[in-house]
Amino acid sequence: MKMDRDYYRVLGVPISASREEIQRAYRKLARRYHPDSREVDTPTRLFHQIQKAYTILGNADSRRDYDRRRNEPASTSAPALAWNVVLSRDCLPALHTKQMLYVLVCVEPLAELADQPRRVNLCLVIDRSTSMKGARLDHVKAAAHQTVAALDPDDAMAVVAFDDRAEVIMPARTGISSTEARTRIASLRAKGGTEILRGLRLGLEQLDAYHREGVISHLILITDGRTYGDDEECLVEAQGAGLKDIGITTLGIGDDWNDSLLDQIAYRSGGTSAYIASPAQTTDVLRKRVCGLKRVVASGLTLQVHPTEGVAVESASLVSPYVGPLVLHGGIMGLGSLELQRSLKALLEISVEQRPPGGQRVLQLELQGDVNPLGGRSETLRRDIWCLFITQPPDHNDSQVPSAVVDALERVNLYRMQEQVWTALDEGSIDQASRRLEAVAARLFASGQYDLARIAKLEAKRVSSLGKATGRGRKTIRYGTRTINLAGDGLG
Repeated sequence: MKMDRDYYRVLGVPISASREEIQRAYRKLARRYHPDSREVDTPTRLFHQIQKAYTILGNADSRRDYDRRRNEPASTSAPALAWNVVLSRDCLPALHTKQMLYVLVCVEPLAELADQPRRVNLCLVIDRSTSMKGARLDHVKAAAHQTVAALDPDDAMAVVAFDDRAEVIMPARTGISSTEARTRIASLRAKGGTEILRGLRLGLEQLDAYHREGVISHLILITDGRTYGDDEECLVEAQGAGLKDIGITTLGIGDDWNDSLLDQIAYRSGGTSAYIASPAQTTDVLRKRVCGLKRVVASGLTLQVHPTEGVAVESASLVSPYVGPLVLHGGIMGLGSLELQRSLKALLEISVEQRPPGGQRVLQLELQGDVNPLGGRSETLRRDIWCLFITQPPDHNDSQVPSAVVDALERVNLYRMQEQVWTALDEGSIDQASRRLEAVAARLFASGQYDLARIAKLEAKRVSSLGKATGRGRKTIRYGTRTINLAGDGLG
């Protein structure tokens, strides 16, 4: 049996899942992705992966053999990824009521991967609705052409445009002619409404042609508007893309697009989202994103948490390279991809029930991903997390929370604070939203983020007097707090 895929991850169940839980998960996915009854238009290959996973895990003998092989070292070669785990406390009071433990997981690529080539399979999905007319579409076309010029001959690229319909402007291919690309991209004209789902589906179809192990497959969606009536279907497509290790980057231009939807599309696929305040910034933002993809050394990274009895994951957040929520499905969370010379950090908030004295394992962490410079080789790292439960209060020096954990908590808490502002505002709690935005501004001032703090202060006054924030102010604060480094955090 070739151990090249995590079948528990394919079905979205923990390794401790019962046969009934595996069967329920399979039936749910089969209804969604079966070629004869699927709810969304997805490649048949995805259903075959789900079917194979159930064939292995649904049978006790084959599952036992799979688990045995899964726990064997995947390769005799040295690991390509390095990771470190930092706890908020190594010692916890014994015989105590439920208490919280913070676990910071830091992942980095090993230096020897630096010289390995990375191939990309890229699709640009461009909104050409009427609202994009003028500078927005002009800058997007210029950025798209520069993207073609930046690719290597072995890289593949496609361009899809959408309004209330979708069209392949440039089909997926390698060795793209710059002249041909310029002509095709220049043909884009603004018209019609905005239906993101059509563009997503056609873009993902184009990526299928060159999607294989060792290649970074990625879709970049650029839009300035709100889609109508297909939000949930867009999220289903994003989820399916993530299952196939295809990330989606969403880029919103201007102030009128749905940041919540674009964030969710990105999160569910293991991608990222960004705010383009001015059309003139489009080329730089797109260039940086494509350069980042060319530097990816590991993709499809997941972190699986196996807690012991009385231990539960209360929340999980990505901390670096940006701040955002992580969602657990069957104890598994997608971390996205890892780039050269950048670290990937996640913060877990763990609750621990009453324990007797002594050293005890509280959970096991399992990190898995495909190392792209090594031909998509799958790598799995496991680590047991232990705590010492003591009857006496810990020594003051022993009870100090490591600065890396403190800094991670500050970044996560600041992001959560501003998210609570928009939740309160959407619910009509104007006074509460205004007070929380004032608190965000104060925190930003204290950490030296003066420009962002002033914007938050102005928006707090606007909310208090008018009952609403500006689209630009909301997005500047939301995306600004995702990427800033607080004073002295060193998280980078």
